[in-house]
Amino acid sequence: KQWYQRREESEDRREGSYSCKGISILYTNASGFFNKIDEVKCLLMLNKNIDIICVTETHFDNDILDAEVQIDGYTIFRKDRDFKIESSKKDISSGGGSIIYVKNYINSSLVKESCNALDSLAVLIDTASGKLCIGCIYRSPSLNSDQNFKLISFLKNICNVKNDFETLLVGDFNLPDVSWETGCVNARP
Repeated sequence: KQWYQRREESEDRREGSYSCKGISILYTNASGFFNKIDEVKCLLMLNKNIDIICVTETHFDNDILDAEVQIDGYTIFRKDRDFKIESSKKDISSGGGSIIYVKNYINSSLVKESCNALDSLAVLIDTASGKLCIGCIYRSPSLNSDQNFKLISFLKNICNVKNDFETLLVGDFNLPDVSWETGCVNARP
């Protein structure tokens, strides 16, 4: 596919019809993003070619407004933690959450299944080769089996071979027993 080739920009960005042949993606696990957003903004001043920013473990809740974490020139998509981890005493546990920023001139939309995902979300963007789904995934190591099943269902939906788009996943899966090089699961003693 051509979406990973060198970036070529369209001259006409006015109608939001921009698609890119190559995209530049920044991913990080923030473990609390509110006090680190200025670092990302400084990085963007040094590298203006970053098209998409994916951040896991934002630790946001609905008390933090989009305007407080907006980055100029980017459309914001976010999924704050809205569920309880069993070990937590609160109705909604703190931590978790993900956010995706997409350059304003790239056509992008939230994947509707993201509404049901735990701490994760996905966006569709237009590229020269068609649509590309970018999933920003955070899997808490404290999820129970029902919560894990819900996250797996979300991943199956966005990675389905019947979809009319390619899928790229970034994130923190917290699966220490998986060998990502071999694809094998190592059993614990």
